[in-house]
Amino acid sequence: MNPTLRHQLNQWKKDKATVEKERKRNSKKKNCYQKQPKRYQKQEKRTETLSTRDVMDLMGTNRQILTRGKGGAYRQK
Repeated sequence: MNPTLRHQLNQWKKDKATVEKERKRNSKKKNCYQKQPKRYQKQEKRTETLSTRDVMDLMGTNRQILTRGKGGAYRQK
């Protein structure tokens, strides 16, 4: 005869409780204070030195100045 659903659930709870207790025991056996190996290596930071001309170029001060002339054409100032 098949057990009822309530009896099956009770049996499952008991089985699960024993499995969780074993997991806790096994996790305590591990030495948590050991150094773990690093998964990724940190890349070295590069310090970039820019000249004043490079900085001015990045800011956009050396660009052309264009204005609209008659007829909608762009003209350089």
